[in-house]
Amino acid sequence: MVDRILVGVDGSEGSRRALRWAMGEAVARRTLLQPVTVWQSPYDLGEMLYLPVDEEAIATDAKLRLDGAIAEAAGTDPAPDVDPLVLHGDPAQVLCESSADAALLVVGSRGRSGLAGVMLGSVSTKCAHHSRCPLVIVPHGDREDENRALGQVTRILVGVDGSEGSRRALRWAIEEAAVRGASVDAVAVWQDPYRGDMTFEYEIPYLRRDRRATLEHVDGKLAEAVAEVVGHDPVVEVDPLVVEGDPAETLCERSAGADLLVVGSRGHGGFARLMLGSVSSACAHRSRCPIAIVPADGREHQARTDR
Repeated sequence: MVDRILVGVDGSEGSRRALRWAMGEAVARRTLLQPVTVWQSPYDLGEMLYLPVDEEAIATDAKLRLDGAIAEAAGTDPAPDVDPLVLHGDPAQVLCESSADAALLVVGSRGRSGLAGVMLGSVSTKCAHHSRCPLVIVPHGDREDENRALGQVTRILVGVDGSEGSRRALRWAIEEAAVRGASVDAVAVWQDPYRGDMTFEYEIPYLRRDRRATLEHVDGKLAEAVAEVVGHDPVVEVDPLVVEGDPAETLCERSAGADLLVVGSRGHGGFARLMLGSVSSACAHRSRCPIAIVPADGREHQARTDR
């Protein structure tokens, strides 16, 4: 299997940002980058036409525009080895199928059919559910910092809920941090069962004890998960943090100060009164920085720190 990074390109600003981010990632990993444009003809879209469509011309135009996007994104920065692909079919399906033997798939959070006959659109949503390798979604317009758009990562935020899925996300985040020389904030978000305007209830001894016991349990389980993943010889600084609030809202708010948010594609509330669940779907739409979604099948990239 070739250790490669796929990035979907459709000519939109969102996909150009994704391409720049993927280039930075490929440089950091010293691996092959494959920008992919997936084109469709009017026939694929079910349009009723009275004149023949030159599909060869559509494919040729897509390749020219893809080459132009790659040249524009490369600029004067160090560039990785690039092997562009022009494929035909349903964009989300093609990208997800191609991800089966890739180390990483990168897409923009939005597209706009920027190439004639080429569509990416909101395939990020479908890829979040069906990618067969870790997926990175690069937000559109939320970050003006071009260094981060190019993939320079120094602080990684990862959601941990005690499930095996979140442990995979933590392992992936640590491997990524090792490649980038970044730090990792491992965040467990819990929801207080007595939340709301219940100040007087906090004065009741058993409620205070119950809340304190829950916090101690969550803190202990988070420390256990970090110790299990990091091991006895840590190569990355990991800062465990327990935060009260709504999981998706809290992670998205904290993503404003991070370079990459990492979540598992599934969770099951492994901690008492702690929820991660499918917050990956919410974070995919609302994260303030690029978000990595690690699939539940356990596929993880192998950081090439010894190259």
